[in-house]
Amino acid sequence: MTLQIAILRCLLVSAAFLSGTQFAFAEDGCGGQAAAIIQRAYPDAVKTSETGFSFNNLAITLPAESASDDPHAMICRIWPAHPEVMLVAVPLIGAQSNDGNEGDLELLVLDAASLDVRQRLYLAGRMADDAVRITKIAFDTARYRLARQQMAFGLRIFQHGSSGLNPFGEVGLSLYTIANGKLVSVLAGITVSDNHGEWDTNCAGTFDETSRTLSMQSTAHNGYADILVSETSSTTVASVAANGECVEKRDGPKESTMRLTYNGREYAVPDDLKSLD
Repeated sequence: MTLQIAILRCLLVSAAFLSGTQFAFAEDGCGGQAAAIIQRAYPDAVKTSETGFSFNNLAITLPAESASDDPHAMICRIWPAHPEVMLVAVPLIGAQSNDGNEGDLELLVLDAASLDVRQRLYLAGRMADDAVRITKIAFDTARYRLARQQMAFGLRIFQHGSSGLNPFGEVGLSLYTIANGKLVSVLAGITVSDNHGEWDTNCAGTFDETSRTLSMQSTAHNGYADILVSETSSTTVASVAANGECVEKRDGPKESTMRLTYNGREYAVPDDLKSLD
């Protein structure tokens, strides 16, 4: 097996963690205020441990001091476009098993100074998974300017499969904004990184990699800017040569673009670009 093939295998396994796109990323960002945030946002929550609360029979996990990548821990981030605001994502986890997890996710927009809740949005079932597991959630605070005085922020959900024969990794991006005093979704689940393959665990196999970036455009529909989606994709085929060596052939990269427009309610994502979350 060549070094390149070995590296490729490792990249495919970790692809869900390292997207090829650029985005503002820093977690957990709660600054030691995680417990206070939960007590303010969920006054009926019951503390169950130093790092956990229970709310409506759902578990809330505070971020660890070691900044471990627990996908079920809450995350916080000051929104650079509105530094007086803190963004918080709170996984609310129900049943957990080796076959999968059940859970919801709530997004909170807080006054950064007082921790008062300004807006909130409950996303039922967003933390549910099965054979393909959620491995990380992260805020994306790149400058998604919808209109002159209207910004959006993103939430990325990282997922990967556990199959050695069929490695899989995906990152889905959703966009949210504050409109008419409410936190609303404007783009639900576009895949910005997709890495998957099928191989014999020794050499022979086919592997596909796709990354997408979003950029806001000067043109607009129904009051919100168009979004240009730039895609780069490639396919690598590995096989055993006559001399027994593992060789690879890469097709690509191929580049393409498409435009998403706002229909007055959301940016509609084509089915083949939708993420699993």
